[in-house]
Amino acid sequence: MKFNEIVAQDWPELKPYLDTCLLPVTGLRGSEDPMIVTSVLEQLRDVMEVIEIPYKGRVVTYPALHYITGADVSELVEDIVQRLKKSGFRYIIVLTLHTEAIAWKSPGTDLLIVVDKDQWIVQSDAIKTGISKQVQQLWYPSE
Repeated sequence: MKFNEIVAQDWPELKPYLDTCLLPVTGLRGSEDPMIVTSVLEQLRDVMEVIEIPYKGRVVTYPALHYITGADVSELVEDIVQRLKKSGFRYIIVLTLHTEAIAWKSPGTDLLIVVDKDQWIVQSDAIKTGISKQVQQLWYPSE
């Protein structure tokens, strides 16, 4: 469920069930041409759907963090993650196609999913299965 699909008066009732926040990180630098930006956003959307569609009753997708230009990206991501947790989310999933993101794993991030854009093109089914397993493992660690 996307953040803007939640009706304000329904939030208190839904909040206990929507305990997981999906934070997409595009990882753009601002120097990409429009075709690259379009391609990255389309691929990110496709990967996000792997979580959004089957887990709609449990996950709230927040707006993407599009531009990363600072030196300490992990600090920026951690700050946002901590704010999301303070707002009431129990689990935070950070999802990106930016392969440098492996170094972004912050202490508050419960699950960091990094999908290589080139691998997604040739192995999307295997990657989808892996993402689903990771999300389920986050909620049910003993299974």
